[in-house]
Amino acid sequence: MEESTQKRHRRSTDERLADLERKQAETKAKLEAQLRQLEAQKQKLMATPVSKKSEQERQKRFARAVKAIAAEWDERHMIAAIARAAAEFDQEVLQAEGEALLEQHGQMRRGRKPRQG
Repeated sequence: MEESTQKRHRRSTDERLADLERKQAETKAKLEAQLRQLEAQKQKLMATPVSKKSEQERQKRFARAVKAIAAEWDERHMIAAIARAAAEFDQEVLQAEGEALLEQHGQMRRGRKPRQG
């Protein structure tokens, strides 16, 4: 019987660490790819005609409310007011007040009917 014994190669700590780091990098790459795919699906769903229409309606309501509240303001005034409000006030209170103001000033003019179709 011919015996050819091979010695067992023990991996060093550095080799094991390198393998773990490689596996970690592969796992991160897979997760990032899945996250990108989910984000793309989310964007696709948000780009549906129904969501576009609702977003356009929100933009119109905002523009009407701004025109009713501060007609003489331009973008510079609004940015400064937003920055000041974000720094000084509670977000929940601002959201509640904003919703109330949109309800009050963001409605379409009376007498006009929106076009259907």
